[in-house]
Parts: sequence; C-alpha cells; structure tokens
Amino acid sequence: MAAELRARILSVFSLMAIAGAVAGLYTLALGGAGSPLVLAVRGAPTSTAPLALLAADETASAHRLEIAFSRLGYRLDAVGQGGAEVPPVFLSTVPTDMSELTDPDTRKAVFLRVMLPLVLAVNDEILAERRRLMEIVELRQRGSLPSAADEAWLAALAERYGADARAELHLLLRRVDAVPPSLALAQAAVESGWGTSRLVRRDNNLFGHTDSEGGLRAFGNLHEAVRAYAHNLNTFRAYEKLRRSRATARSRGAFPDGNILAVELSSYSERGRAYIDDIRSVIRVNGLMQLDHARLGRGFRGRSA
Repeated sequence: MAAELRARILSVFSLMAIAGAVAGLYTLALGGAGSPLVLAVRGAPTSTAPLALLAADETASAHRLEIAFSRLGYRLDAVGQGGAEVPPVFLSTVPTDMSELTDPDTRKAVFLRVMLPLVLAVNDEILAERRRLMEIVELRQRGSLPSAADEAWLAALAERYGADARAELHLLLRRVDAVPPSLALAQAAVESGWGTSRLVRRDNNLFGHTDSEGGLRAFGNLHEAVRAYAHNLNTFRAYEKLRRSRATARSRGAFPDGNILAVELSSYSERGRAYIDDIRSVIRVNGLMQLDHARLGRGFRGRSA
C-alpha cells in the first residue's frame, strides 16, 4: 500500500504498490527548493533503479519542461497509438508559469504529460488492491478461509472505502477500481484551467476539492490531489451510478469508458448537464480516449539531465 506523501523541502517519499502477481514497486522521489526535482524509477519486486532524471531547472518553467519532455521522447501521440510507455516521471507541482505558454496546444500537451503519469500511478495502486481483493473473494467463493493477514488487510480496505468487509464485498468490488485516464485528465483540465488556476498553483488543488467545512482543500503535492479525486469518485454516494456503470462494463469484459462515465457526473458541479457536456467535449476534442490504455513505463530509459 502506498505510504503517505510528505510534502517538505528536500524531502523524499516512497510510493509502494500492493504486491500482487504482476505488481511492481514504485519509488517516487520528490523534492525541491523552490521547484520540483523529479526522479523516474523502474518498479521491481525488491528494488528500484533510477532511469531518468529531470533537473530542477527543467521543471522550473513550463517552457523548459516542454523541452525536457521532448528530450525524453515523451509524446502523447506515441503513447496514444500504443507503441510507447509513459515515462514514470512525477512532478510535485504544476509549473507556475503555465499561462505563459501562449500556444494553447502546447500548454495542453504539457499539462496532460504532467498529469498522465500521476493518474496511471494512482490507478496502479488501486488495481493492485483490486487484484488482492478479488483473490480473497475467490477464496471465499470456494469455501476457503483467507489468512489472518488477508482478513486484517480486507478489514482496513473496507473501512477506507466505507463498506462492510463481511457482508458487502460486492459493494467493495464496485468501489475499488480505476478511474479511466480520459475522465481524470478531462476533469483536471476543466477544474484547473489546464493548470493555470490560482488554486492549483497555490494549493495543488486540481479538481476543486473542498474540505469538511466547505472550504477549498490544499494538498502537499499533485499525487495527493489525484489520489483524493479517485477516492472521491470511488466512495461518495453521489457517484454510485458512475460506479455501477463502470462495474457493468467490467462484467461485459470491456474497459470502462471515460466518455460514458462522464454522464454520471451531474453531482460534481453545480453546472450539472453543462459540466458534463464540457468534460465530454474536452475528452473528444483532445483525443483523450486514446490514453485510456496508456501504460506507465517500468523499463523507460531516457538520457539523464
């Protein structure tokens, strides 16, 4: 399970996906004195090895970040066509000068390339938990008893997702599932103005999240914000129809469709149907559906900075 991120100057955090048959280990090193330092690593069962380093000056501005992404060969068209993995580079913040990228297409491309690895990493965490959950469900269906460790893990998971581990495994399976990248990317773009809003620059609040008192939430880094977003869609009562639609797609052997799931977001914004239309338009116009099958690279080998 992923360790809690600690957003401090010159700090390092580790992100560990739950071990499964095909799960890897990710270590996300974030730090920065005034700008994020991003270290890309490859997952391995017992160790990690650094593969590509973005220097602080490469992430200090949106323009330099665009050049760095090009240096790494990180192109959305290559990812969308299925021939290229997404470099596992994780920024702690969006560059504060995104609005200075005057070409809209360039600004969008930079923002999407910042966000995509984070969305995929969070989905990998969730899907690793889902695999272990399904193994436990299958054990019970065969009349076998899970181990004490599995039972303890299941109880903690159920508590986190607001379900009863003894009687509501069907509910838990609907909740512990990935969010289509196309949907997450479109909502991040709309809510943050493609990374230009004051809220995302000041508080890393990508999705317009509020706290229990109705105020706007602040996050230590972007990964925390993406995690909170996925957990929000996976647990709040308002999105039960979205989760049911996703489960229906799974039962048919289909991959959940971000454009279809967006229809169930009327409660996300006071704008209701107009908000849904905006999200679906962003997905369609920017070709985000092609990123729903993107893969986070584990063997990426870019040149070091």
